Amino acid sequence: MVPKLRKFTHEDRLKIAHHIANRVVKKYRNNVLAVYVCGSTSKKLDRPFSDLELIVVVRDRAEISMKYYLHRGLIIQIEYLKSSKILSDAEQFTDNWPWEADQYRNRIAFYERDRWFRRLDEAVANDKKDSVVAIRKSFMMMTESMAVLRNAVLTNDKAGVLSRGRLLAEDAARILLLLNRRYVTTTSWLCEIDFGMRNNPKYFKKLVEKMSVFVPTTEEEVVVSSERLYREMSELVTHYGVKIERDHLWV
Repeated sequence: MVPKLRKFTHEDRLKIAHHIANRVVKKYRNNVLAVYVCGSTSKKLDRPFSDLELIVVVRDRAEISMKYYLHRGLIIQIEYLKSSKILSDAEQFTDNWPWEADQYRNRIAFYERDRWFRRLDEAVANDKKDSVVAIRKSFMMMTESMAVLRNAVLTNDKAGVLSRGRLLAEDAARILLLLNRRYVTTTSWLCEIDFGMRNNPKYFKKLVEKMSVFVPTTEEEVVVSSERLYREMSELVTHYGVKIERDHLWV
């Protein structure tokens, strides 16, 4: 039988989340420190077919696997995270910060023990660390994507060129988010967030649209646009004082 995806309202998701939170606390008892909804639902940005994401904070001694399933047409994800890990991760500024930061900041709480959310807010306030390492690593990822695209050109791999062009656009988006210390509140807004930021490379939107095949384009245009955006991102990162290459071998 083919699963039937149903439309759910924001209130529908909150009602289901409430039931889940009650069952989690009843099942795992003192091991549970907090239960909250994250993702689009936590900001009331969920749409009719959005999924439901919950985080359950547990004591470090607890070992509970993530639950990911379909229930009455709704995709539900329940992630059980150890308290020390989530507090440590909330303080970090890594290359994944634009995708992870939202879950530490926006939430709808359903359960809390020992004022745990205050500890999370304190951890978030400490994530003002130097961004150089994260930006450098992200540009290395973009460089790797550029190398793969060039290899695809040499081997006349059209599918490789097109797929890598889109990945290069995503790499550039990650770097811009890090440079501007902006995180993604919902993935459906990623393009709007990136296109709306200041200090973007010249013709950034036009280049990304061609690289991602959002507009009619050719394989040659994808390559040319990718090369140009890579060059301009290199100049932008350098302008921010991030040194890309090392002058000597480092071990």
